[in-house]
This record gives sequence, C-alpha cells and structure tokens, in this order.
Amino acid sequence: MDLNNYLKNLETLINVDCGSNTPDGLKVVTKFFEELYSDWIVEYHELNKNNPVLVIKNRDVENFDFLFIGHNDTVFPEGTVAKRPFKIDGDIAMGPGVYDMKSGLLSMYEVAKEFKDSKLNICIIINTDEEISSLISRDLITEIGKKTKYALVFEPARKNGNMVSERKGLVKYEITFKGKAAHAGIAPQNGINAIVEASRWVLEISKLHNLEIGNSINVGIINGGFGVNTVPDKAFIKFEGRSHDIKHFDNIEKVLNNLKSNPYVDGIEIEIKEIGYRPPLVLNELSKVLLNKFDIAKAELGVKADWEKTGGGSDANFLGVLGVGVLDGVGPIGGNSHEESEHLVISSIENRIEIIKKVLRTFL
Repeated sequence: MDLNNYLKNLETLINVDCGSNTPDGLKVVTKFFEELYSDWIVEYHELNKNNPVLVIKNRDVENFDFLFIGHNDTVFPEGTVAKRPFKIDGDIAMGPGVYDMKSGLLSMYEVAKEFKDSKLNICIIINTDEEISSLISRDLITEIGKKTKYALVFEPARKNGNMVSERKGLVKYEITFKGKAAHAGIAPQNGINAIVEASRWVLEISKLHNLEIGNSINVGIINGGFGVNTVPDKAFIKFEGRSHDIKHFDNIEKVLNNLKSNPYVDGIEIEIKEIGYRPPLVLNELSKVLLNKFDIAKAELGVKADWEKTGGGSDANFLGVLGVGVLDGVGPIGGNSHEESEHLVISSIENRIEIIKKVLRTFL
C-alpha cells in the first residue's frame, strides 16, 4: 500500500467537521468514499436529510461472504477542526476522528480493494450515525446482516493493540412525567408533583445496577420544575443500561412497565421512550472460526495482541445476535477517542491491514 497517499487521504477526512449532527460535513466525507469506491457498485441511501449511508458491493448479489462496516461521523461539534486540524508528530497522527474512526475507514478500503475481483462476495456499509446509536441506519445494517456469513467492524484496536471479540449491549431511555402545577404555599393539594414521581423511578431503576455480574444502570440526566414555590408539573430523566446478558434489558423493560402501571403520585402521566438500543455482542460459532484464523495470522506475522470484552457498543452488536461471525476493533492502534488527545499510531496501519488480508486469503 501507499502509506503517503493513505495519510494524505486521512488529512482530507480529518479536516472536515463531521459530527453526527453536522449534515454538510457528513455529506462531504460520504462523497469522498463514494468517489473512492467508484469502480464498485455504490448505493447512496438517504434515510433522512442529515445522515446518508453508503452500501457498496463488489458484485450485484443478494448474499455476502463478508460485510465490512465503518462510520464517518465523530462526536465533535462544528468548529473543532479549526481549533485542532490534522497534524503528524513523528509516529503519531492527531485530529478529530483520526482514531475513531477515519483511519479504520481507509484501512477498510485498503483491504477491500485486494479482494474486489476475488470469489468472495463483499458488502461494505459506511454510515454517519454510529455515534448516536445508529438510530437511522440500524434497520439497514440488520437487513444486510441477515444475508451475511462473516463481518469485520473496522473500529480501532485498543490502545494496547488488542482487538474486540465481545461488547456489552446497551439500551437508552427517556422518561417524561407530566403532573399539574400549583402554588406550593396556597394550594399544594391541587398539584401533581412530577419530580417526586421521577425521583422514585431513579431509585427503583438503579436497583438493577450490579457490577458484580456486569450489569450497569446510569441515570445521567434529570430535570424538572422552575421554582420552589410551585409544584412541578413536568420532569424527565434519561438513563442507560449495559450488560453482556440480554436478560438485563428484559428486566429493565419489566421494571419500567411495572412503575408506569403503579405510579407513586396519583394523577401523574408517564411516557416511556426508547432512544437507543444495541444487543450484546457475544462469540458465536462462526465468530470463533474467524477469531481462530486471526490468531493464526497474528502468530505468523509475529503480532502479539489479545482479544477483549468491552463495555462500549458498536455496529457489531447488531450482527452477532443474527448469528453472523463478527469481530471488531480490527482497525489501527491509537487511543483517547472522543478526547482532544485522540491519536493514531501510524506504524500500526500497514501491520493491521496485513493481518486482515492474511485472514481473508484463507477463504479463497
């Protein structure tokens, strides 16, 4: 591969503000890959006005041997590039999205182009909403995943070089409480206190938090009311749950439904809205086959890297539950994603690409 050209393309991608809610920038970087894959079959899916998705195929077929996935969006607001554009310092490249995951997208292309005319049927998905739980692209990923045997997600490797074999699933909820305002001094009996009900929900939901068995609950936002002399008529909370065990999510749903059916405050109105979901990614039989091939390739290349279970989610979560043999974190090494100090280890780029190519050659 031409590393200088890779880094030149990486600079182009990094120097575009393309947070999940920055549609102009997302269209620019999506256009970049549309042109990069110009000799493939490229489908541009405009599922909403802000977050386009590319589906790219090496031939016009319905079923795929391999699915490659990566995302164009970052977590950074518009204006970030002006403050800290792409730069290289020795073996380190820096800039918003350099590690998570613009470099992974370019590595994906470097792998894919070798196998374009091989007997493998390959599909590639590049979405622009992964950092907001892939709410727009999830159904499309699932649809294609059902037609796929193996998948590689080009999220970055861990800072220590390890790849990812399993991920916790997660669910996110927003709960809205509607009560009735009243003067807290003159007529408190006429009020319906939304904050009281919301507070009870926080306590009951949090009882499912149990790190000893790997289940977490985090109520991250609570809001309501506008003055202590008024009974608050509105409140809302947002929380997430994570686990490697899908039963955790069933238990969360049961608790929410029970709380709604048995409110503490009479007259309260409650709306439950799921705002994000990824099922757990666990190793299935096909994943184990793929993992073993990676271990052989790593040993042949003299690469020392293990596999990790992680609490963070990715688009891999949507695939494992379908029975797809999927592995994640096969991109280059770096660190500190979502931070100002996010960085990429340049010397890891070619090595990681070669591991993947070595694995794919075993399927020819």
